[in-house]
Amino acid sequence: MFQNNSEFLDKIREYTKELVKKSELEYSQEDFEKSFLTQSSHTPFNIDAVQKIEYGRVEKEYVTDEYKKIYGLKIKKKAILLTDIMYFIEGEKKIINAIESEFPELNIDEIKAALRVMMIFMRSIECDEILEGE
Repeated sequence: MFQNNSEFLDKIREYTKELVKKSELEYSQEDFEKSFLTQSSHTPFNIDAVQKIEYGRVEKEYVTDEYKKIYGLKIKKKAILLTDIMYFIEGEKKIINAIESEFPELNIDEIKAALRVMMIFMRSIECDEILEGE
C-alpha cells in the first residue's frame, strides 16, 4: 500500500496555477496550514512552524538590473523566501560539516548535491513576474 504525501505541494501548485491563469494570488492561510498539517503530525513544533510561513510575494532586484516579483514560500510578513535561506545553507561550510558529521557515509560532493537539489526543489514551487522598466 502507498500513501501520497503531496497535499501541501498540491496546494502550492494550485496557488501557482491560479496565479499564472488569473494574474492574482488566491490564497488562504487557513487552507495553507491545513494542507501542511494533513501530511505531517500536529505536533506543537509543526503547528508553530507553519504559522510562521506563508505563500506570498517578495520583490527582488538582481545583479542584471532586473526586478522580479517572486511568489513562493516565505517567512510570514517578511521579504525572505525559503529559497533565500536554502541558497545560504547551500554554501555554508559549518552546515555542510554538520551534515557530514551526522551522515559520515556521505562525501562533500554528495552533501552539496543534496543541498542543491533541495534548493532547486524549493525554487520549483515559486512563480516569477518580471517587472519591466522598474
